[in-house]
Amino acid sequence: MDVLMDWKSMGSLYASLMFMRTALRDLIPPELHKAARSVFFYFFSNLQTKTVTVHIKEFVGRYDNDIFKSVQRYLSSKCFTSSQYLTLSKLKNSKNHTYTMIPNQSIVDIFEGIKFTWSFRTEDSGDSGSNGKSTNYFELCFEEKYKEFVNSSYLIRIAEEAKLIKSKSKGKKLYTNQSGDRWTMISQFSHPSTFDTIALDPVLKQDIQDDLKKFVSRKEFYTRVGKAWKRGYLLYGPPGTGKTSLIAAIANYLEFDIYDLELTSVRNNQDLRELLISTSSKSIIVVEDIDCSLDLENRESKNKQGGGDGETDTDINTSSPKTGVSSVSLSGLLNFVDGLWSPCAGERLIIFTTNHKEKLDPALLRAGRMDKHILLSYCNIESLKVLTRNYLRIQEHELMDEVEELLSSIQITTADVAECLMSFDENPDMGMRNLVAEMHKRLLQNLQGSEETKMRPSNKEKQKMMVEDGNESDGYESAGSNGDEPDELDCSDEMMMVTTNMMMI
Repeated sequence: MDVLMDWKSMGSLYASLMFMRTALRDLIPPELHKAARSVFFYFFSNLQTKTVTVHIKEFVGRYDNDIFKSVQRYLSSKCFTSSQYLTLSKLKNSKNHTYTMIPNQSIVDIFEGIKFTWSFRTEDSGDSGSNGKSTNYFELCFEEKYKEFVNSSYLIRIAEEAKLIKSKSKGKKLYTNQSGDRWTMISQFSHPSTFDTIALDPVLKQDIQDDLKKFVSRKEFYTRVGKAWKRGYLLYGPPGTGKTSLIAAIANYLEFDIYDLELTSVRNNQDLRELLISTSSKSIIVVEDIDCSLDLENRESKNKQGGGDGETDTDINTSSPKTGVSSVSLSGLLNFVDGLWSPCAGERLIIFTTNHKEKLDPALLRAGRMDKHILLSYCNIESLKVLTRNYLRIQEHELMDEVEELLSSIQITTADVAECLMSFDENPDMGMRNLVAEMHKRLLQNLQGSEETKMRPSNKEKQKMMVEDGNESDGYESAGSNGDEPDELDCSDEMMMVTTNMMMI
C-alpha cells in the first residue's frame, strides 16, 4: 500500500513539473529561454575537464617530421612496460632491438605529476608526401590548462631524452636511394676499416685526419665566414687503391652515417634535391665512380676536340645521362653540392670517387665543391708495411729491402698486395716469398712490354713505310708490265724480331 502511494506521489510530481515547464515556455520569451539555456550549459561545462589533442604526423608535406622521430624514440623506452601489444624490430648488423607501439594502442606518461596520454594512429592519405599510402601519427591528449607547460617544458624534455637515447644506441647507419627520392635504411654500418688498418702513406693519413678534426670543430667559424658547414672530398686514383676503404675509415673516425647515392636511380634534379634535404646532420654523402654515373666529361676537352668555345660555370644545364633513365644534369649536381639547398642538413661531408679525374668537368672540381683532392696511388713501402702488419703480423722481414727495390720498378695496388698476402697469415715467410714472386712476374711483364714497344714502329715510321710500300708497288706494276718478275722481299729483319720475342718468352 505504501509503495502504491509512492508511485501516486511521483506521478503527481511529474505532472506538476510538466505543467510548470509548459507554463514557463508560454510566459518566458524565446530569447530569454535561449540565454538561460546557454548559461546553464556554460556552468556545467566548466565543471568538466577540458582536454587538448595534438597530432604529430610522420611527414610534413614531402619531408620527415623531426618531432615524430623524437617522440618515437622517447616512447620506445616506455611502451615495453606500458603496452600490451608491441612491435619488435632489429636492423641488420645492429646489436640492439627496438620496441614500438602498434596502431590504435595508447600509453600513459606521467611527467611532474601531469598525465599525458599517447596514442599511435594510422590513416589513409592521398598526400603526395606519402605517395598515397597510409601515414602514421602520434596523438597526444592532456588537460587544456597545461598547454603552456607542454610547449615550454614537456616537448623540450622529449627532445632531450630522444637525443640521449639516440646517443646511447648510436650506431652508424647505411642508407641508399632505392626508391626514387626517398632514402632507405639498409643496415647498421659495420665496416671494419679504420685509419689504423687502411694502407695509406703515413703523411697523407695524418693530413686527412687533421683536416677532419678541423672540420668538425669549426661550426662557429663556418657561421662567421658565411659558409655552409660542409666539406667536399674527391678521391681519385687507379682501381684497387683503397678509395672505398678510406670512406669507411672516415665514417668510423667521425661516427657519421653514410648515404650511398646512386645517381642513375635518381629521376631528375628535383628528386636529387629531395634526397639532399632528407639527409641528417653528421652524415657522409657518397657518390662512387661519379664519372660512370652521369655524363660529366670535361667540357674544355670536348670543346678542343669539337672546336667550340668554352662555357662558363653558369651555363651548365644540358648534360644528359648515359643510362637513358635518369635526367639529372650537371647543373643539378652542382646545385646539389654547392647550391642554396646544400646547407640544409648541417654538418656533412660529400665524397666523390673516380678512377679518371681528368674526365670530370672543372666546374665540379673547384674549391667550394670538392675542397680537398686526395690521390690514392699505387702501393709504396710505407703502405706495404701496413699491409704486412695487418695480414702477416710482421713489421720487418729479410725480403723487405728487395720488395722496396721492386716497388721502384713496378706499379702494384694495395688490393693486389693484399691478395698476395691473404692466404699466408700463419706463414709470414711464405707470404713474403709469394709477394716477391708476383712482383718479379710483373717486372718481367713490364720489360717484355717495353721491348715490344721499342720494336713497334712509330707513327712516322709507319707513314714512311706506307710511302715506301706504295713506291715499291708502283715499281712492281712497271716491272710486270715489262714482263719482269719482282725481286723477293728480304725477311731477315722480321725473322730476327720473332726470334728475339721467342727467346724473351
